[in-house]
Amino acid sequence: MLWLCLNFPDLPINVFSIDRTIENPIAIIGPSNTIIAINKECQSLGIKNGMSLSAAYAISNLIEVKHRNKHKEAKKLEEIAISLFQYSSQISISLPSSVLIEIGASIALFRSTQHLIDQIKKTIIKLGLDAQTAVSPTPTAAIWLALQKTNAEVLTLDDLPQYINPLSISNIEYKNISNIEPSDVGIKTIGQLACVPRSAVTQRWGSGVLDQLDRAFGRKPDPHPLFILPHRFNTEISLNLPASSVTEILFGINRIMQIMANYLQVRQRGVIEFELSITNEENFSHNFNFKLSVPSRDPKHLTSLAQERLNRETIPSRIESIQLKSIKELTLTPSSHSLIPQSERTTLSGGQLIDQLQARLGEKSVYGVTVYADHRPEKSWRATIPGEKHYHAPLNHRPSWLLRTPKALISISDIPQLRGPLTILNGPERIETGWWDEKDIKRDYFLALTQDRSQIWIYKDVKNQKWFLHGIFS
Repeated sequence: MLWLCLNFPDLPINVFSIDRTIENPIAIIGPSNTIIAINKECQSLGIKNGMSLSAAYAISNLIEVKHRNKHKEAKKLEEIAISLFQYSSQISISLPSSVLIEIGASIALFRSTQHLIDQIKKTIIKLGLDAQTAVSPTPTAAIWLALQKTNAEVLTLDDLPQYINPLSISNIEYKNISNIEPSDVGIKTIGQLACVPRSAVTQRWGSGVLDQLDRAFGRKPDPHPLFILPHRFNTEISLNLPASSVTEILFGINRIMQIMANYLQVRQRGVIEFELSITNEENFSHNFNFKLSVPSRDPKHLTSLAQERLNRETIPSRIESIQLKSIKELTLTPSSHSLIPQSERTTLSGGQLIDQLQARLGEKSVYGVTVYADHRPEKSWRATIPGEKHYHAPLNHRPSWLLRTPKALISISDIPQLRGPLTILNGPERIETGWWDEKDIKRDYFLALTQDRSQIWIYKDVKNQKWFLHGIFS
């Protein structure tokens, strides 16, 4: 097996900053009001990790201070893990800031180790993140190598010692049983610690140290709990700055839709119903429900639907976070990739067009049409949900278009006229019904041809013997 570790040193910052192009200084503080993480803009002001908050404010009062949120950090690692399932099914989260992925079984598919790692890095960049990476035959060694920014790629167990021995012991957990720190006896590296007799290590710092060393060097199994995909997608992201318009939150919506698309791709599903929630700084949430006519996992299409819907809604001011959850998912046939690159699609499918129109105009403004059991032509249809299938018996030949109100025609010698005399092609078909609602009709319908060869549907009212145009075939 071969493990790639991705460590995210800026994770405490990342959970509060989704758009790295927005240059506002952010500092994360721990329980004792000590700064534990800063972004580049904060660093450029002269603020450093380990500073007290008061000392940082003395340098600049422009910094935005956030309390560390370990729950959000764990959720962010889950989002990353979901996005990496396209490369491997064996993924493990190593708190507080790392993700492990077994890549050995996928190398042949991607032709080389380096090409696979490059593809994984591109996925991470799309999520707006930077990662320190390392490759090792054991997960523990991969974590140590990544945490210490080695960027190492160790492919065999025999090569592990030369990479691990020079590492600092800072990532090894130990118990100070004898009140003697490893540094007190000159131990600073893993190689130096490995040279100490095993009994002495256990006596001074506990058996857990030997367990970590044995797992890292491959002398004993090194199991890590595998991450399991959630049954439903549900995640939340924070915006860099409070937003008060659709344009300002669109970047965040696009990012969270991309994360859901990765999840759906792995599960080979499309979302048919989802809910988008936006929350402002006063913790007031506004929820928007979306029902699609066809399942989709296209992030551009889903973002477009959200944009169209929000453009016609009144959204709360100073939005701080966006939450997205799938409500109903359906299996979607995996898409195949052409060997020949194709130009980017610019047209929408029928289902996507319906979704787009409903998002823009409202669900009640876009509907399908189905037949209804009524012999009166003007009452023989009903509005229905687009895409909904209805069984209906075969009908006689009927036009696609009916006039809202039948148009009276003049007649000469009982021959109906419309820009000249009409030629009767078929008929009559007697329709006599509607007596139960006092809107009874008694008509003889005909298929007729105009002088310009258009086919129309006309009828003669049996009661008053007048001719009317009711529908158009072509």
